[in-house]
Amino acid sequence: MATQSKWLEGHQLKRGPEQRPAHVVSSSELGYRLASRGRQKHEDDRLGLLERIFDPLSRRRREMVRPGWRVLEVGAGRGSMAVWLAEQVGENGLVVATDIDVTYLQRLHLPNLVVREHNILTDPLEALGPGSFDMVSSRLMLFWLAGEQEVAIRRMVECLRPGGWLVDEDGDWGTVTPVDQSHPFYARYQGAYRNGEWWAARGYDPIFGRNLPLLFERCGLENIRHEATAEVVRGGSPWARWWQQTLEAIREWERAERGLTKAREEEYKALLTPWIDPSFWFQNALVHACWGQHPRRRPTP
Repeated sequence: MATQSKWLEGHQLKRGPEQRPAHVVSSSELGYRLASRGRQKHEDDRLGLLERIFDPLSRRRREMVRPGWRVLEVGAGRGSMAVWLAEQVGENGLVVATDIDVTYLQRLHLPNLVVREHNILTDPLEALGPGSFDMVSSRLMLFWLAGEQEVAIRRMVECLRPGGWLVDEDGDWGTVTPVDQSHPFYARYQGAYRNGEWWAARGYDPIFGRNLPLLFERCGLENIRHEATAEVVRGGSPWARWWQQTLEAIREWERAERGLTKAREEEYKALLTPWIDPSFWFQNALVHACWGQHPRRRPTP
């Protein structure tokens, strides 16, 4: 531990007085449907599936990272990408992994990986080191910040050094759709999901991910690149199980916070039942990846 402390002092990571104990709830978490409070084991399992599904492609999308870089991972979840990034930057680099809930991140112990409980929307950036990161990275996080995505992106851009990269992956969750109109589950599923309007009724934009290039440009980034991927998979697959667990978590949040009518319970049943049936083939969500670079300073005349 002493060795790690000396190493961190050498990298001058700022520690602000606003750092809170891990059990304190951040303000924005109150509206987050997937918070781990009271369901730590279930959320651990759900995040484990997420890592299994998304990590291989996420690593490719961050291949620009180099030894010695400082990297900020916002909304780091269980930390699999933060650990991978720490391996890429090496002993002379630094990864700062943040989340509003650091329950799972606290298990990580690497000399070049620092964990911070931090809300990108509301907590001071001084605790992280604005203008000091070669790359700021996030994944499947902005969607949950309904109406505040541009604010979050601007604050992440503030953390970049000139020439640094912002990388984000986010979904168009409204594009999850069955492909076989003759399947017994098709009509009930579509009646409940309504081409993603199910998300809109809960205050979210079901096609948010495709807006990333526009938001990156609006926030002053340049050299913007974008790609989107989707697959056709079946019930019982890892993606289906992850999606099922995600919807179950949202159902439990809604039941505890607002109560569920009989009609809402039936709606969730129609949405959840297909994911365990291997005869149910569906297109999963279109996941967008976007890269943007902070403008380099112009030389003074």
